Amino acid sequence: MPRRAIFTEVMDVVERRIAEGDYMLKGLPGERKLAEEVGVSYMTARKAVLKLIEKQVLTRKPNGSLVVHPRMMAGGAVAQVALLTPAYPSPHLLRCRLEITRAAERQGVQLRPVEYVHWYDPVVKEALQGSDGALIIPSTEPLPAPLLKELRTGEHKVVFFDSDFSDQGVPSIRLFARSHITKLLDHLWSLGHRRIDCLNAQGHNDEIGRRIQHWRQWVDHRQGEGVLWDEPAAPFADPISSAHEMMRRVLRDEARKLSAVVCTTQPAALGAVRACHDAGVEVGSDVSICTINNEPTGRFFVPSLTGLEMPRIGPLVERCFAWFAEDDAVWEGDLRVAPEKPDLLRGESTGRARRGWLGHAEPADTSASGAV
Repeated sequence: MPRRAIFTEVMDVVERRIAEGDYMLKGLPGERKLAEEVGVSYMTARKAVLKLIEKQVLTRKPNGSLVVHPRMMAGGAVAQVALLTPAYPSPHLLRCRLEITRAAERQGVQLRPVEYVHWYDPVVKEALQGSDGALIIPSTEPLPAPLLKELRTGEHKVVFFDSDFSDQGVPSIRLFARSHITKLLDHLWSLGHRRIDCLNAQGHNDEIGRRIQHWRQWVDHRQGEGVLWDEPAAPFADPISSAHEMMRRVLRDEARKLSAVVCTTQPAALGAVRACHDAGVEVGSDVSICTINNEPTGRFFVPSLTGLEMPRIGPLVERCFAWFAEDDAVWEGDLRVAPEKPDLLRGESTGRARRGWLGHAEPADTSASGAV
């Protein structure tokens, strides 16, 4: 079988890059730059480019620069979307990215994941300028006011994911609304817990701050008790280890006072559960532990982890993709997008409050309670 001509291999490289959105952030290189990148001669790269122009994969602008032919978009992706995510990975982040990618494939959207290290990372601006729209998962670093102001102008189509900047005029997807968190806290109250602590080992961002604030308001509304244990792990650090060390100290100093602990994230809950095991404290019996966002793995732990399960992400982002594909730059309707109903997994990690463990525990209150 004859060997393929080298220029056809160069064509394959360019077409694969187009399919993967590699030229979404930066323009196509010229023939000389392409030759350097692929490791071929200038004439080979030029022949590949001419063939791609002939196939209407590329076209040349009047100034001589190369761009993707409009036919490639018309016959393929309905929109080019950048998914901006913090550079450090986490199970939650990877899960969200996978579900968003699947939703994009179903809607014919070309999704380009872009990792940023900080808000002034050049790739942030490149993603905004080179795409039809951007989904942004915020990092723990506070969003700079100048960037937020730019996003509010409507020059770029942007939706924040797993955070809420709707009060700042930017469409946002909240995976866990206030009413969802209330349902989890009400579950602990119905089990007789009157002291419900909050434990956080996640780096602070607006969403973590909202979860802590809602817990505090709910405890005050119920006239219960609760202590905040808050030691955010540094970026790139392991929140499970941080939560484990924090919970060890809490058990050393407060073991006899603990009743229930709600963790802001699943990693914090995992660290807390392990610390209890190491100290001989039985989770679900001596102390109840739960998490606000429970990854799908939570039901398989021993004990199974009580918490709000991840909602279906597809229906939430599909509306965003449709907006990105439209010519109209105005978002219609409520700026806040959230699942309608919370899914609460009542696992083995929570149980009825023990009188012997917590002297002032009261009988379970199964009456309905309102959201605060």
